[in-house]
Amino acid sequence: MESELTSAPDLPETETNLPQRSRRRYIISYLIQLAIFLTIYILSIGPLFWQWFASYHSMSSPFFAAFYMPLLLACDLCPPLADGVNWYINLWI
Repeated sequence: MESELTSAPDLPETETNLPQRSRRRYIISYLIQLAIFLTIYILSIGPLFWQWFASYHSMSSPFFAAFYMPLLLACDLCPPLADGVNWYINLWI
């Protein structure tokens, strides 16, 4: 009876892949969270456009200008993204 408790059970082959599965699951969940964050970040410029505009033109706190600077740079680098963001902002103006 004691030998049964101290001996390691034979694990099926599928359980040996758990580190790979958990890594893959972690990467997938990370990418999903990143996509959700970027979507919310980009969509937030619509309602906050006038705050960004005032901040960008030094009429208020520089927080919004700094916060949306990565989006501004991405729009400069990718004209289709700029067209989409401008279209979305026009819905809010």
